[in-house]
Amino acid sequence: MAGDKGKGARQPSRPDLLARLDVELGRIDEQLRALATAKDRIQSLLDAVVAITREVELPGVLHRIVTTAMDLVGARYGALGVLDESGEYLKQFVAAGLSEQERAALAEVGFPRGLGVLGHLIRHPEPLRADDIPSHPASAGFPPGHPRLRTLLGVAVSVRGEIYGDLYLSERRDGRPFDLHDENIVVALASAAGIAIENVRLLEQVRAGSEQFQRRLLPTLPDMRPFGAAAIYQPAAEPHHLGGDWYDAILLPDGAVAVVIGDVVGHDLHAAAAMDAAARPKSPSAPRVARLRCAHRPTASHVTYLTGPYPLASGHGAAALPGAAGRGWA
Repeated sequence: MAGDKGKGARQPSRPDLLARLDVELGRIDEQLRALATAKDRIQSLLDAVVAITREVELPGVLHRIVTTAMDLVGARYGALGVLDESGEYLKQFVAAGLSEQERAALAEVGFPRGLGVLGHLIRHPEPLRADDIPSHPASAGFPPGHPRLRTLLGVAVSVRGEIYGDLYLSERRDGRPFDLHDENIVVALASAAGIAIENVRLLEQVRAGSEQFQRRLLPTLPDMRPFGAAAIYQPAAEPHHLGGDWYDAILLPDGAVAVVIGDVVGHDLHAAAAMDAAARPKSPSAPRVARLRCAHRPTASHVTYLTGPYPLASGHGAAALPGAAGRGWA
């Protein structure tokens, strides 16, 4: 009879439904935890990228890349090997996580040049995960004093499409081997690291050009025979600290020192050009520099000159100004 069909179908009992629901809730909880972990890792990666881009010196950038990668995957050891011009060996090895004893031992035998597993990563620049380094076909062992490492995660770092070096991470603090999530986040960090390295290179080029420009603005030392003259130029560490201030000191026959100080408002190339125009108004380039300054910065720059003696025997005496008539001191 058609109406009796399905009467014998067994309905899940209440305990079975609760068990299934418990399993599903557990699965959802795991997924939510995984999403939360992924979100935290992405946020950590973004914070790491910001921290790396704040560095303005190449050594600082390289070291920050290593320590940031270690933090992201919880690694005890990390290093960044920079390739030489041939692209076959390492010319620089920036390591972190080593104890003082380990660092001293490695300094005696020299840091790696790119043999063994590291050389394999140079020749094959794809991400590499090794759960047991000594068992890897390319393993060449460890030099005396080197930590006995078991796990490795290696990722190439590229700058403008060319391999710059390799980022190495070893020994997760929880004892587990590196997984795909670790690999993905380090690959993403390596991409940002390549951009940061390129930015620092460009910054160094700008800094070198700015320093060269400032050096050209410096006055030549006068011929003061039988007296001698010397000068020192200390470039600013930051591009926005560049300027045209200068200080001269001349030793006088009576043992006193004459100081000449030039101070200009501002700390940039405009300030340097303003000081040059004020200090050398008759130079051939002065009219052109003045026109460029007016075109790019219509507001005037104030330049101050100060000359006076500084007797060495008087301690920290104040500088004296010459009188208007040029006689005596006011």
